[in-house]
Amino acid sequence: MVERIDAFAHVLPKPFIDEMMEVHPTEELEALTDAPRFWDMDIRFDDLDEYGIDKQVITLARPPIWQGIDREDALEMTRLANDEVKKLADEHPDRLIPVATLPRLDGEFLDEFERCIDELDMAGVQIFSNVDGKPIDDEAFMPFYDAVESKDVPIWLHPQLHEWHEWDSEYMLHKILGWPFDTSLALARLVFGGVIDEHPDLDIIPHHMGSMVPHFTKRMELFHEMLVEHRDVYPYEVNEIEGTVEEKFSSFYGDTCRCGASDILEDGLEFYGEDKLVFATDYPFGPEEGRGFLREEVEGVENMDIDDEVRENVYGENLKSLLP
Repeated sequence: MVERIDAFAHVLPKPFIDEMMEVHPTEELEALTDAPRFWDMDIRFDDLDEYGIDKQVITLARPPIWQGIDREDALEMTRLANDEVKKLADEHPDRLIPVATLPRLDGEFLDEFERCIDELDMAGVQIFSNVDGKPIDDEAFMPFYDAVESKDVPIWLHPQLHEWHEWDSEYMLHKILGWPFDTSLALARLVFGGVIDEHPDLDIIPHHMGSMVPHFTKRMELFHEMLVEHRDVYPYEVNEIEGTVEEKFSSFYGDTCRCGASDILEDGLEFYGEDKLVFATDYPFGPEEGRGFLREEVEGVENMDIDDEVRENVYGENLKSLLP
């Protein structure tokens, strides 16, 4: 029997919601206060059973809830969030794999990372595609990547909102299209900013299959060649990278959370490699209180033109190779 492990799902433990609404209330969080699948595991497991999903990696939902929060409050709420995610996993060890979340990547938040890995025994850490508008290759964040590499745990990369236009939230375009864009920016910063060259052992799982990356790598490669050739023209440092641009971008892991489009999943498999595509659903987001995404993502993998061994690896074996 093939084991299906959802590599990128979300939770919002009720104690965290209640406290966060007192400390830093936001519309983003309030919108989910009546969405029990984020904290009621009995309802969740019924949904997972319906679609044959055995386990889930659980990450804290809703990165925008951290925007604008005071740093001291952010640290306190981060600790609570990680404690509560770990508690959920401890209550259901056969179904849930806990991942820590860090809304900041410096100072005391590095201590929180160490606590989550060393004391809470969490499987890795979720970060966001920008940190209060700063790129994730900012020099201040290099100690974070040093720490992650030394602990040998994966990074889950989730998109974060950014201020683009006043009208971008209409029709949810800031998330439908803005989030994939911001993820792509973050991955490009990691590559061209030298983080991947300096930390070659990092394992990074960007949400939504790395968004634009599999389809725009050639464009990035050609523009990077131009930048290197004419680096004296540009008012910023242009780094040469070790190896090829494609090698660097294909070193990431892609998840299958692309709303079930089998042809796109096959493109991702070809780009990242058979050992670097992992099954994911984004549950409980999506239509039908998350069940729509469960159905589409399972059908997407089932309809891929691949042999059974590769499908088994996508469903779980590739992720298992990453977990500590």
